[in-house]
Amino acid sequence: MSRPLPDFFIVGAPKCGTSAMYHLLRQHPALFLPHDPDPDHYWLCKEPLHYCDDLGIAPWLRVSGDEEYGRLFDQAPPGALRGEASAWYLFSTAAIRRIREECGPQTKIIIGLRPPVAWMRSWHHDLLRYGYENRGDFADALAAEADRDAGRRLPRRAAFSGCLCYRRAARFSVQVRRYFETFGRENVKVVLMEDLNRDAAGTFASLCEFLGVDPSFVPEFSRWNDSSRLPKTYLMDLSIRRFTNRIPWFGQHKPKVVRRLWHIYQDFVDSRLPPLSDKSIDPQLEASLLDEFRGEVRELGELIGRDLSHWNEAPRRRS
Repeated sequence: MSRPLPDFFIVGAPKCGTSAMYHLLRQHPALFLPHDPDPDHYWLCKEPLHYCDDLGIAPWLRVSGDEEYGRLFDQAPPGALRGEASAWYLFSTAAIRRIREECGPQTKIIIGLRPPVAWMRSWHHDLLRYGYENRGDFADALAAEADRDAGRRLPRRAAFSGCLCYRRAARFSVQVRRYFETFGRENVKVVLMEDLNRDAAGTFASLCEFLGVDPSFVPEFSRWNDSSRLPKTYLMDLSIRRFTNRIPWFGQHKPKVVRRLWHIYQDFVDSRLPPLSDKSIDPQLEASLLDEFRGEVRELGELIGRDLSHWNEAPRRRS
């Protein structure tokens, strides 16, 4: 008996509304995306990363076995379209090849995008959040890209070295063109994060039409996977939390006095020290990056048939 496979994929980019689209689409009765509310299993169900063998992702962060992957879709209702949302597939050449070979050339692909400079800063913030990045200064992280691409100066917990090459990953036109060429434009839908923010209902309906399901269904709209500020001691605090969580009993049942002292400590840090990251960016660095990516923005706009010239402006100067 053949294992169940997805009919559609949300392939990324991360921090471009992929979580929002995942949570919206899984509410539709004609669609099924794997989900587990247990925090220990949530991410492996939401983003199994099964097909991207080429990214060197740590084994504990992905579902590599075919049988284990197939079990994610065992609960799909009869007739429902199956999908999954692994945001790093956008960066993986192996994922494109394997999805086409195993799921077929008519597989539907959803790609979320946002301005590359804003994306790089948000992605850097998110990598800090999960402990995959150890350089709190965005400019410093960008300066380390060449060394990291060569396997040097890598954080110990980096999920895969390619996730730290911000500029290369932000060349969205290369990755979108690859999906267009592999699956055909008719099977690839590009969703801009600005459209999702401005008209979530309309964007959801267009996704339903793309997948061939009832677009009149109205889901519950909310925000997901958002983090606006990381305190100065965040990386140290993250290591402490991960260590104590591995201690039997104590990790799940911390004494009230310990939790209270932890909150006092966090309040003190937040009030006395500047944040490790708040998604802001130095204006001079921002201007330099906007100029650097001007050609990429033009190429991407021509590729998807959208005027993206406003992406070349700093957000605070947009009307």
